[in-house]
Amino acid sequence: MAPTLSIGDEAPNFDLTSTEDAVIMLRDEVPRSAVLLYLFHDPADAAVRADLEALARSARRLRRLPLSVLGISPAKLDELKAAQRDLALPFPLLVDDRGFSADYGVEAPGDDQAPPPALVMVDRQQRVRWVANPAGAVADALGQLEKDLVKLPSTTSNYPKRVINRLIDRWVN
Repeated sequence: MAPTLSIGDEAPNFDLTSTEDAVIMLRDEVPRSAVLLYLFHDPADAAVRADLEALARSARRLRRLPLSVLGISPAKLDELKAAQRDLALPFPLLVDDRGFSADYGVEAPGDDQAPPPALVMVDRQQRVRWVANPAGAVADALGQLEKDLVKLPSTTSNYPKRVINRLIDRWVN
């Protein structure tokens, strides 16, 4: 049985190869923005493809909040690249070749069928802020997720006052 993550737990770090041929580490992503992880198994599954398309349609709006999207799957890299290309996804898909999904409460596929996808939002302090496991339809979850996201501190809330003043001065002039 995979562990269950709760709101406030530290999100497990990972370092995974992406469809953009780079290694992405969670701890490098969270200082810039909150991160939404979509954990799934089969990129050819119709429900997964619908979820990925919903995330793609919302990607621009989510980036403004700011929220980055990462898809994580144990599928082969070439399968994930094909899905990213076919669906025109504006975010990377990561190959979970070492079972990091289990750290997020997503079981490895069984003999009869793969587990349902999960959604996990991680804040800029690498804490779990929102979890849907199983995710249900992503399109339905996005509204609640966005409500929770606007409650997060701004990306400049931890900046020293002199940095904020410099940014304001740059905008004014």
